[in-house]
Amino acid sequence: MVKLSRYFLVILAVVGFAIVLPKLYWMAFAKPIRAPYVMYSCIDNNFVILRSGNGVKRTNIKGEELTRNEYEQKLPLLFVRQLLLNKTMPDSINGVEMDLHDITINRSTFRVRPKEVNAPQPTLFPLFESQSGRANLTMPPDFFRITWRMEFIDATTNKINEEKSRMFSAVLYKHGFKFPATTIEGIPTTRKSCDEGYFVIDSANQLFHIKMIKGEPYVHKVEVPTRLTFKTIRCVDFKNKRYYAYLFSTNNEIYILTQYDYQLIKFPIENLNPQIAEIKIYSDLFNFNVIAITDGEMRVTALNRDYQKVDTFIETWPVRTQRTEGKIAQFIFPAQLSLTNKTSGFVRFFVTPPTTFYWLIFSLLLAATHFILLKRKRVKITKHIIDFFIIAITGIFGFIAVNIFPNKFYD
Repeated sequence: MVKLSRYFLVILAVVGFAIVLPKLYWMAFAKPIRAPYVMYSCIDNNFVILRSGNGVKRTNIKGEELTRNEYEQKLPLLFVRQLLLNKTMPDSINGVEMDLHDITINRSTFRVRPKEVNAPQPTLFPLFESQSGRANLTMPPDFFRITWRMEFIDATTNKINEEKSRMFSAVLYKHGFKFPATTIEGIPTTRKSCDEGYFVIDSANQLFHIKMIKGEPYVHKVEVPTRLTFKTIRCVDFKNKRYYAYLFSTNNEIYILTQYDYQLIKFPIENLNPQIAEIKIYSDLFNFNVIAITDGEMRVTALNRDYQKVDTFIETWPVRTQRTEGKIAQFIFPAQLSLTNKTSGFVRFFVTPPTTFYWLIFSLLLAATHFILLKRKRVKITKHIIDFFIIAITGIFGFIAVNIFPNKFYD
């Protein structure tokens, strides 16, 4: 029993050190990569780049350095207030007269990170009144879920509102909805300009728009091309009210769903996977800037307002395992264990295996060191075979663990 409890403590210590030691190492030696800020200029019809780190450097695509004022003048729709203050805002751009109202309503910012996509999803949602006649939205008294039917649960009494549940379920059934829902996406907060309800995917991969208008259900089935399925839908609340959401397909394509006529429009961009890449989309009067950032690459695609590709900017850098600190970590640690991951919103064990076998050399050196230590203590080596095996497999984690909990049972 003493022997088993000792090995239990050793294994527990190995797991603990596999979490703590790599974390401390990266806190001390990691050199974060700062992705540049890249935007498409409607003045130059090319990209301008801002880099930060050792000071701020602004350049055009040719590498020519720009002053702060020159940089801002290349992006007039982004720095409109500053240009108005400087009295350098152009009266027209590309033949379009500059109107502050048009600039404002056509400017939007969107971002989605892997942590938001790979995360626990709620099971109850508030359904707001879309035409309450009030300036501000208020939280409803109940929340809904869509399982074998659409059910509304009173938040105070925890009882099901049968009348409302039957009414919404009947309308969904009439429109061909196949229960249960597999995805429910919306903006479940009062901090939005208006309520457009939710976009729901049923068990047959059909897409529906559901909202409540004057207490009555509104359901619209969105026509989706055959075999097109979505991994995530991100609803938006932009001032121009041109579209409801960005939709990311399982083929790593991106679509927008236009408001009122429910047209799916595909962006001409491939390999946009929000499960592994941070995706940002900046829109203005002339262009969409679609930015995808992964561990080793930044790709910026500029589209015009007709959703046609204008230009692409790509910059790569060594991933963490390819940099000096990463190569040293590959030598020291046989694997790295953590409870969180930057591509996931879950808390669980995440294992990062080594990409080389250099750690095995270090592990064998540690095993030899342990052999020397035992020889000096004049103990029976054959009684410590399991410890040698633990060190050989778990490296520095096992070496520290077997020495913190020494094998006194045999000694």
